[in-house]
Amino acid sequence: MLLINLFMLLRFIFLRALDGDSDVYECLFVQSDVTELPFFASRVKLGKQGVEAVIFLDLEGLTEYEVKALEALKVELKGSIEKGVAFAQKEKVTA
Repeated sequence: MLLINLFMLLRFIFLRALDGDSDVYECLFVQSDVTELPFFASRVKLGKQGVEAVIFLDLEGLTEYEVKALEALKVELKGSIEKGVAFAQKEKVTA
């Protein structure tokens, strides 16, 4: 049930942007050089044409605890990124 609610919330957010709301921001997994990983979550401004801007933040100012947690998380993220890229490369895009 949680995934359904999350999906509906994201759909509502994207519909607001497509409807012309100029103040729609969301955190999305995007191609990035914030870390050594090719993708990372960043704040994104959405609009009628989709993504209008990506707001990349540096990771300076993280506490020691946050740095350790991020380093541990990178192993999982790397595996998830590799699986996602492999899946996307298998799928054929039809226009």
